[in-house]
Order: sequence, then structure tokens, then C-alpha cells
Amino acid sequence: MNVDSTGFDHRGLRFGPIWLMPGVSYRHVAALLVISFITIALLTMVGHSNAYILNEHLAIPPSEHGGVVGRMTFYSEIVILLLVGPLGALSDRIGRRSIFALGFVFLAIGYTIYPTATSVAQLTVYRLIFAVGAACISAMLATVLSDYPQEPSRGKLVASSFFLNGLGMVILVGLFGGMLGWFQDAGAAPIQAGQYAMWCVAALCAIAALVAAKGLQPSTARVEKKGPFLESLVAGLSQARNPRLALAYAAGMISRGDMSVISTFFTLWLTQVGRSRGMDTADALAMGIRFFIVLQTSALLWPPVVSFFIDRLDRALALALGMCLAAAGYLTVGFIPDPLGPMMYPAAVLMGIGEMSGILTAQSLVGQEAPAKNRGAVIGAFSFFGALGILTTVLIGGYLFDNWRPSAPFIYMGFVNCLLIVMATVTFLLRPRPPGVVVAG
Repeated sequence: MNVDSTGFDHRGLRFGPIWLMPGVSYRHVAALLVISFITIALLTMVGHSNAYILNEHLAIPPSEHGGVVGRMTFYSEIVILLLVGPLGALSDRIGRRSIFALGFVFLAIGYTIYPTATSVAQLTVYRLIFAVGAACISAMLATVLSDYPQEPSRGKLVASSFFLNGLGMVILVGLFGGMLGWFQDAGAAPIQAGQYAMWCVAALCAIAALVAAKGLQPSTARVEKKGPFLESLVAGLSQARNPRLALAYAAGMISRGDMSVISTFFTLWLTQVGRSRGMDTADALAMGIRFFIVLQTSALLWPPVVSFFIDRLDRALALALGMCLAAAGYLTVGFIPDPLGPMMYPAAVLMGIGEMSGILTAQSLVGQEAPAKNRGAVIGAFSFFGALGILTTVLIGGYLFDNWRPSAPFIYMGFVNCLLIVMATVTFLLRPRPPGVVVAG
């Protein structure tokens, strides 16, 4: 018998402390970790660029920024919402890496044309091209993270991946913010500086496409019998009859909403504050990115802590505790009196810890509950609900940003996280499951 008393299958390789599923090589997991370093930064840098493009490229009044960004992101999330489910199910049939690589190609195209827009309508169309790539990548990152580790090591690989997500965010987003000033210091006009910076990001997307195409596992060999495409897709949604998987879908919806608030409104808000105090756009955006780096550094350092609890607690309970931190972080930032003052540093730290806690606990819960046979379809449904969460959040957040206060999206997400705490606590009490239990496929 290959599986020992701790639940490890010794036919798989061991990558440090992480046991891999049989068929997953060191090259496959190394490529996954490289992609993890790059991916989330690439998906979010387009949001950080909005403040610069709206101010310098399109000269949109600040009073309209929330609505413009909210609607633009809303339309792009509709594209993601329509694609992530079919992409997850399709990956069960043709493998993950082709879809992953194609996603980075679409991102490269999006970053190339995004800073050439001359109107909001044109910018929105370019954002939809970017959204096709985001749908591919969002579905595949979650799926591959569920494919590669054995169940007792799942929290460790998820935490490692998200540690690299955070490290990539700190380094790459910081470089992006600095490039705007560097290009201007070198003599570029503000519009040209924005274009040059985003074209550098497009080149990085092309590199990521090559890593995915050459490094990831070519197929998912252990799914032996595949049903028809539509049957596989419907299976992902039908699994919500499992209350713990329904909780995971809700957690995916809210945790992705948490991320979208940060990537869409955080630097936009702080850039507005900086410009209202006499800074130029590049300096104001750099100030906002400075606090964003503090936020992401705290998120970067947090996964080893939260993974300790994920692999030892019932994952519904771990989710409830993670969302407590998230609610505290978003409400603290939402009600801060001076967003550019020194109190923003600890507030950003708390929000980063809360953001990462919600993401990791949601990802680990769905990884445990997804049956092996339909794992791609279930993760596709998880991503579907994540896109739905982003769609709802940016639409409501954009309206609140313009019509109440720029910090309102963070207040809104703080209260939404409180609702998930209640749902997770009830699920834990009524349907407990030990962390090492694998759902039969």
C-alpha cells in the first residue's frame, strides 16, 4: 500500500516539505512557483495604472473616477464570469498549461494597447481583451494549486504560492510605480512614460507565457474518465449541494471581492488625496503604491502563520478566523481619518493580513472539498463565484466611491466579511470535517 497512516502517497515526489501528487515533477512545481511570483502582480497592475491613465492620458475629472473604474471593471468581470467555468471544465479535457499560456498572451496584448486609448470607451474595450487573459489565468492558477499537492501538504503549497504572489506584488508593483518617474526623469512626457511602463509589463507577460507553456504539467493524467463538456461544467455548480463547498464558493466570492477593492480603489483613492494636496500624478501614485507595498509586505509575511492553522484546524473554522482579520482590516482602513498619515501604515498591515487570511483559507477549503473527478469544474465554479464577487464589489464600490466617500468600498467589504464569519461558524458547528480528510471523487 502506497499511502501511509499520515495520508501521504509515497509514489509522489517530495519538494521540500511538500508532498506532490504522483506524476507531478520538480520542473512542474518550480514552473508553478515562478508563475506564482509573476501572476497576481500582472493581474493587478492594470488597476494601479488607472489613476495615472485617467488623470494624464484621458483627463477625466476626479469626481468621475470611481464610476469610470467601477463600470470598466464590471464589464471586464462579466467576460471573466462567462469564461472561467467553461475554461475550468475545458482544462479537465485538454490540460492546464495551454490555457495558462494563452492567458498570459492575452495579458501581453492588453498591456500593449491599454495605454494607447484615447477615450473611456476605447479603454474599456482594451480592458475586455485583458479580461480574457485574466479569466484563463485565474481559473488555471487555482486549478493547478489543487492538482499538484497531496492533501496533507495542501496548505503548505497554497501558502508558498501566495507568499510568492505577495513577493511579486511588492517587487513588481513597486517597480511599476517607480518606472513612471524614471521615464519622466529621462525626458519622457507623462503620456509616454505611462506607455513605456506598461509596455515593460507586456514583455513580462510574454515571459510568463513561455514559462507556462514549457514548464507546467502537460495534462492531468489522474482524471481517468472525462464526461461530456457540459456535464463537467454543470458538475461544478451541482457540487454546491455540499454545504462546505457552498461555503467555499461564498468565500471565493468575498475573498476575491476583497482583493478587487484593494487593486481597484486603494491607489486610486490615495492618488486623489495626494493630488488634492498639490502633488503631481506620478508622485501621488508613488505615495499610494508605497502604502500598497506595506500592505502587500504584511500579506507576504503572513502565509506561514495562517498555513499552520489551516493544516491543523477544521477549514471552515480557519475560514471564520481568517475573515475576522479581514473584516477588522477593511473597517480600520475605511474609517481612517488621514489616509496619507502615519496611522495608514499599521492599518495597511492589518488589511494585508486580513486579505491574505481570507484568500488562503478559501483556497484551502475548496481544495479539500473538490472531488478529484470534477476538480477542474469545481475550481472553475469557484473562480466563477470569485468573478461574481469582483463584479458586485466594483459596481457597488464605484458608486459609493463617487457618491458617499472614497473609503466607502473598504467599509462595505468589512461588513460583507462579517456576514461570511457567521456563515463559516454555522457550517463548522453543523458540518465539521478534520483537516486531513479528502473528499471522495
